[in-house]
Amino acid sequence: MKRVAEDRDVRSPVKQSRSGSSGASASSSALLAAAASSVVAELLAHAPALAAPPPRKVWGLDRLVLDDRCGEASVREALLAGGSSLLEPPVPGRPCAEKFLTDAPILSLPGGIGQGFAVAVGLSIGQEHMTASYKQPGFELFNHRVFVLCRSGALLPCVTSEAASLAGHLRLASLVAIACDDGLGGGKGLAQRYASYGWSVDELDISTPEALRAALAKTRVVEAPTLLLLRGIPHGESAAQEEACREAVRLGTSQGEAWAELFRKFGEQNREAHTELVRRFADGKLPDNWRDDLPEYTVGERAQATRQYSAKVLASLVTAIPEMVGGSADLTGSNLTNQAQLKDFQHKRQAGRYLRFGVREHGMLGICTGLSAYGCFIPFCSTFMNFFTYGWGAIRLACAARAHVIYVATHDSIELGEDGPTHQPIEVLAACRALPNLLTIRPADGPETVGAYTLAVQSVGRPVLIALCRNGTPHLQGADSAKVAKGGYILEDFDPALSPLVVLASSGTEVALCVEVRAALQAIGIGVRVVSMPCWELFEEQPAEYRRAVFEHPRDGTPLPAGMRPLRAYVEASSTLGFSRYSDLAIGMTTFGASADGKTVRKFFGFEKLPVATKVMEALKDRGHVVSYRLGRFGLARFSPPICAAAAE
Repeated sequence: MKRVAEDRDVRSPVKQSRSGSSGASASSSALLAAAASSVVAELLAHAPALAAPPPRKVWGLDRLVLDDRCGEASVREALLAGGSSLLEPPVPGRPCAEKFLTDAPILSLPGGIGQGFAVAVGLSIGQEHMTASYKQPGFELFNHRVFVLCRSGALLPCVTSEAASLAGHLRLASLVAIACDDGLGGGKGLAQRYASYGWSVDELDISTPEALRAALAKTRVVEAPTLLLLRGIPHGESAAQEEACREAVRLGTSQGEAWAELFRKFGEQNREAHTELVRRFADGKLPDNWRDDLPEYTVGERAQATRQYSAKVLASLVTAIPEMVGGSADLTGSNLTNQAQLKDFQHKRQAGRYLRFGVREHGMLGICTGLSAYGCFIPFCSTFMNFFTYGWGAIRLACAARAHVIYVATHDSIELGEDGPTHQPIEVLAACRALPNLLTIRPADGPETVGAYTLAVQSVGRPVLIALCRNGTPHLQGADSAKVAKGGYILEDFDPALSPLVVLASSGTEVALCVEVRAALQAIGIGVRVVSMPCWELFEEQPAEYRRAVFEHPRDGTPLPAGMRPLRAYVEASSTLGFSRYSDLAIGMTTFGASADGKTVRKFFGFEKLPVATKVMEALKDRGHVVSYRLGRFGLARFSPPICAAAAE
């Protein structure tokens, strides 16, 4: 098995460059490696289904998460020795397999300590929900357990504490955490801390395998999540461990075959439920007619916040799509994520589909990645947009691992008002747009909100964040739910009778502002196009010809002088970072927000019709397109001679 370990070193860019950090000293790392090898052998003997060769073809057997890739080399060696293999985790320089999260019995997850622990909690929630939903006499299809292997230092971070405290509250008896001592766990207080969360905690000396073997057996009957804190130096024969690994692979393969036969018999007696499970786990299809009850919005209806439009859309979807499971971080009444009145998931009420995460944003985000990894859920979770940064590490892991998760981010700009700068997400949109494999969609009105969710529920392998406003915004003429898939599109085009001088682009609430600015500018003879840009990532995926056409002036209509193109202005109440991609003039935020009602804050920072129109006209003057202008009721504009000449032609 030494040769396998050497091959692993060759594949690791971190080890090649001798950089990176394990978070532990060299001596403790050596002890960890020795402990992991012994623990893996015992765990595979205890739960041989973990050793079944991937991809996972049955859905009701045990799962193992390697937190921050803890013990990965030992697991790989053990599986190879037994004739199985480990699916490669998502790491820089190696793209993640499309179905890595759902196909791997053993998930080796990077992302920092604690992230995998939260994923394991999500897997356990998924297991308990499926057991409660599909358990029938003689057919316990999902009566399995979820293990997570970590080092003791991984039990300290915020994400672990949040996920663990929720797991204890929910009494997730299927969850077993095995922590190898790395000298960073904090001593005796660590066991007391997890016991206070509601966990069953065992501290073990693993110098002989019997102690771990007995502790693992005990986890089968404990009615709470279990934490095994391992100390000591294990002793065992390598040859015996190799033979145990081969036996584990054989038994794991046999257990998979037995489960498949049980599922076949289940289908004979429960055809409808069998078909539904196949649809959710294997076919990857949404239910028929899932779109039928989506709300329809029309111009002229009472203006509401996009979070309110979202409430109706989400309620329709969770009613039509039973695999949608989710919740909010203590802000359900503000996020409006349970208008369908889903029943809560609680201890002894595990068939519920709504999770009360509490003030646990980081844990919530990691748990939803775990629900996605279970293979039959479309998880959604919500908080204020600014608070998604509390769990940024979990979002990054979800993107790297291609999780199918929907993030509902409400209160998306300075307009949220009185809560002030602490709640106003100035930089968050830019950060989300910079994150690889994340779709960030900021709808402008009701139809675009429908389009955002339509994309999100179908975005397999790509997390989606939907940014929603607090205050009212009208339904816009030209808004199209289907065109959200293009990322950006022309909402209102140039008036062919006017010189096409300005393209105003924006997303979310500010699109309606751009429509108002267009009316003010066209009143003085300035031709303006309004472009709605709900999703930059999708827009960048469109053909270059389409992208150019959105921002260039049309070939027909009033021409511009040769070599001249319209002024592009991007307007958004967020950081201007990235605006230059689509603009010559950036109108956004360069400071933190302020505490006042939404209308006052927008006025203070210049997000109103006349201030924006003035900035556009000043930019046209600087370009030499306009000589002078006056906005307002008796407004006018004097154009430069080249513009006048082109218009005369």
